[in-house]
Order: sequence, then C-alpha cells, then structure tokens
Amino acid sequence: MRGILLVSLFSTSAFLASCSTSTYPIFPAETTNRDTATYDAAHRYQTGDGVPRDYTKATRLYGKASAKGDARAETNLGVMAMRGEGRSVNYSTAASHFRKAAVAGSAAAHYNLGLMYDSGVGFAHNPEGAVREYRIAAEQGLAEAQYRLAIMFENGYGTSADPVEAKRLFEMAAVGGKSEAYRNLTSLAGKDLRDENVLLSLLAVDNCDDCGDNVAAGGMAARDYHGLKELADKGDAPARYNLAVRLLNGDNANQDPSEAARLFTLAARQGYAPAQRQLAQMHLRGQAVAKSKVLAHSWLNLASKIEGAEAEKARAQMEELEVSMTTAEIAEAQKIAAGGYSKGR
Repeated sequence: MRGILLVSLFSTSAFLASCSTSTYPIFPAETTNRDTATYDAAHRYQTGDGVPRDYTKATRLYGKASAKGDARAETNLGVMAMRGEGRSVNYSTAASHFRKAAVAGSAAAHYNLGLMYDSGVGFAHNPEGAVREYRIAAEQGLAEAQYRLAIMFENGYGTSADPVEAKRLFEMAAVGGKSEAYRNLTSLAGKDLRDENVLLSLLAVDNCDDCGDNVAAGGMAARDYHGLKELADKGDAPARYNLAVRLLNGDNANQDPSEAARLFTLAARQGYAPAQRQLAQMHLRGQAVAKSKVLAHSWLNLASKIEGAEAEKARAQMEELEVSMTTAEIAEAQKIAAGGYSKGR
C-alpha cells in the first residue's frame, strides 16, 4: 500500500492552545453537566495562559470537570497523557480518555483517535479505523478532521479513492480553518504521520472559549461564514448544517432560528444525520418549527439508520422519547420515517 504523507495543520504547538469558535452544534442533553469555570481554569494552567504553567493543577482540575461530564476536559487529559505533560507518556491512558470523550461527543477526541489508528501509535495500524473516526469528527465540523479525511479519499487510503469527496472535504476544511496555518498548508513540506513528533504536533486540544484574544479571529470567522454560505448555497449538506448552527447560536452571524430550521431541514432531507438529530431537538422545543414529538421521533428514527456515534445517540434519544408517547403517536412517526421524509414546517 502506498505510504501517505501528511501536511502539518499547525505551525506551532501554541496554535493548539489557541481559541476558536466551534461550528458543530451543542445538543442540550449533552451539555447539562458542563463545569465551565473548572475547565477554563484547568486549560489556563495547562497552557500557561495568564498563570504559571502547572500540569499538576491542570490534571486535577480537568479531572474534576471530567467527573461532571465535561468531554473537553476528558479530551485534554488524553492529550496530556500523549505528550507526557506532568506525567510519563502513556498511550493506553490517552486512548482511554479519548474514547470516553468521543462517546460524550468531543469531535477533537474522535480526531485524535483517528490519528492514533492512522499512525499506529498506541494502536495497531488501522487506516479503516482512522477513516471512521475522522469521518465522525469531520461531520461535527472539525477542520483538521475534514482535511485529513480529504487526504484519505484523495489517495484511497483506508477507503476507496473518491476525488469528488476529497475536493468537498478540502473546501469544508478551508471554510472551517480559522487560522493562518490553513493558508500555509500547500507550502508546508509533507511529513510522515508515523513520526511521533509529527503526531504530537497534530493532536487537537479542545479549546477554552473564554481564553486568549479572539479579536483578530473575528474577521476570519466572518470570512469563514461567507465561505460556508457559498457551499451551503451549492447544496452541500454539511455546509448547510454548520451554517444553520451558526444562525441558531448567533456565532459570527445574526441569530436567525427560522433560517437555521430551514437549512437543517434541507440537510436533513439530504439524509445528513447530524441535521436530522438537531431538527428533532428543535421540534421537541418548538423552536422555529412545530412542537411535535411525532416529527422529532421521525427525524431521530432516520438518523438512527446510519452507523456510528450519531446513530447511537439518535437511537437512545428516540427510545427515551417513546416513554412519553402513545402507541398511535409512535406508529405515525414510524410511518413518516418509513417514507424517508418528514412533514413540512
């Protein structure tokens, strides 16, 4: 099998500790246990942002945040274990942290697991496993994963070669990459991912939303928004989904739940599971769409038909929802899902 060279996404390890605005959604049921203050303090001690760097304090505080369900803290504990920050390098411990964070919804954790499968560091070399993890993180909007997955599709590495999909993913990564580092990709020399130093430089750290100076990032984020809109207007489902997330949350855009619902619906009807799941949440809340357990169930049902973490979460939410539904409502929802579409807004 042809060897694959990976272009580094990051010019320095300092970039890993920088802040960015995520483009993937936060589902209410998955964030109720976030301990933001504890996490933020841990992140600052890990990176030395405004305080002396102290890995011992960072580890302790990340542990407290993780115990309360913060997937970001779990991810960063894995990164510290990989790098040997405040402890001996331990790939097994790192993988354990990444797995827990991935189950809790961390895109960075899925991506880091993909790197481990891709490189053979900590796991047996498994390109197919890497593609699986990269795909989940890419669908959550992580530019690093989109870029790496594009390389896999471009070279037929761990999956069938697909130049069209590779081009789409490269475009998505360019839209989502809010740093000078992305623009330097084509000028960087290729590096072998199996080189441990290269691998460590590529690990994704879950960012601290309140850390650092985001003023300079604002202009880039605005340009990213317009690039994302161009892709969405062309009918790209992940772009529609990520643009809708920004409109729903007011991230670098005017908050517009109605337009977000329209875009989620378009992406959901294209079979894009994250959009189907998000639209179900909106139907449960009655946010810019009809409040309906039946329609929510139908979208969760459709999202549950794929493979991976999104399907597992959709199935779990669907089963939880059924407890509060009548037999007739469940039957109606199943009929809608069987037709492959959901009723209009």
